[in-house]
Amino acid sequence: MKIVLHPPVDEDLCQQVRDTAPNAEVVMADNHNIIEAVADAEIIFGNFSPEIVSAAPNLKWIQSTSAGMDKALIPEVANSDITICNASGVHAVQVAEHAWALTTALTRGLHVSFRHQLDHAWTRPPLADLLEATILIVGFGGIGQYYAQLAQGYDARLIALDIQGGDKPDYVEAIWDMDRLDEGLQIADVVFIAVPYTPETEKLINARTLSLMKNTAFLVNTARGPIVDEAALAEGLKNGEIAGAGLDVFEREPLSPDSPLWDMENAIITPHAAGGSPNRHNRTVGFFCQNLKRYQTGEPLFNEVDKSLGYPKRERRVK
Repeated sequence: MKIVLHPPVDEDLCQQVRDTAPNAEVVMADNHNIIEAVADAEIIFGNFSPEIVSAAPNLKWIQSTSAGMDKALIPEVANSDITICNASGVHAVQVAEHAWALTTALTRGLHVSFRHQLDHAWTRPPLADLLEATILIVGFGGIGQYYAQLAQGYDARLIALDIQGGDKPDYVEAIWDMDRLDEGLQIADVVFIAVPYTPETEKLINARTLSLMKNTAFLVNTARGPIVDEAALAEGLKNGEIAGAGLDVFEREPLSPDSPLWDMENAIITPHAAGGSPNRHNRTVGFFCQNLKRYQTGEPLFNEVDKSLGYPKRERRVK
């Protein structure tokens, strides 16, 4: 069995993989030698492309380091017997912390205060409380669940939406089916987007759904940009349909310098940074090794992607 790590990781992390599969050949490859390296590979950990998959006739399993599969289910993978697992839940801590930071910054007007600071203006920003606020979490996978854990300390009312349902923590009032999105938007003070990007969720938040939200409500998106109709959001922010938005992802990245979102005082923009962490590689390699043990014993893999859905079924999600 040959395992290719692409791109290379720190030597101690590579050794962790070798220790997990002592009978395997474990190699690290960069963009210069990846095609040659995968010629006899059974497993790829990390990045891949149509050219890489096509060059690996013995490939059986890809462990992606990304949670989103919108760019990963290329025809060479989707139309094959290759198993692909994502990293959903592995990055939940940092993504949820980033989303919560955007949430608290918006409600306490920090983005407005930063602008006032640059102008040397002693002006109080608009302020809102999270105590007893209604927070709608759209997508209750690993990220949505960890965000809920952070929110519970604020005594907020938490309602989740999820297409697959799932076990409800005591601090979450209810898990609704996605067909109750409109109802949730009408009562929410904060809407957090944590669903995968699929054809069904493209422009899930649009001019119509934005019009359902309170004009005092905030939108936070750390999932994928195309889930939100960016033009409709910019118009809604401009017209005061909602109070503000915290955005880490965009329809096209990097965000165009001409985008009106840059100059909106009621928007916070971060450059697709929510998944970043000094511990990211440790977590992804650790998760890979956990799955690698299961692979060697023939157990079902965590986060195996259902190719017809574009994400793992609930019973395969990592806990």
